[in-house]
Amino acid sequence: NELRREQLSVESAPLVMELIHNTPTLGLYSEVLRRWYRVVSAIQPGTDRALGTAAPEMEWLETDLAQLGTTPCARWTDAPDFSYAESLGYRFAIESQHLRSRVILPVIRHALEGQTSTFRFFEAHGGLTASWRAIVGSIDSLDPDQRRDVLVGARATLVALDRALSN
Repeated sequence: NELRREQLSVESAPLVMELIHNTPTLGLYSEVLRRWYRVVSAIQPGTDRALGTAAPEMEWLETDLAQLGTTPCARWTDAPDFSYAESLGYRFAIESQHLRSRVILPVIRHALEGQTSTFRFFEAHGGLTASWRAIVGSIDSLDPDQRRDVLVGARATLVALDRALSN
């Protein structure tokens, strides 16, 4: 509930609306992936350090973009550090977006059939929800005083995504 406004804003961002309501082109699809990469490449290295794991999103995006003939911006080498709870908020926001991508993927796949078969990022985790459930479980195990930091991380991620997909 606390993130509803930010989530709705991301869902109604102009590039997202174009993907859903118009026939996606290869150029539009590439642009959406490039903008996602800008956000993920800036935040994920710091959250990976905090969580002690390497999330797959940068690799998925780099693979998709390379197969589309697009070079993403360079990976950040000086990404900021985040707390463990803020990092869980980031992962929660990203995993939630993966759940929502299931609605968009069939539209993209149908429109780009024959032009590309590279949908690794939008096919996140093969459609399984185990990763999302694991993040929710980790959040649930936090001390209540750390939950505010989870919201800070999730909100910052959603705001960054909204800006990237809106401009």
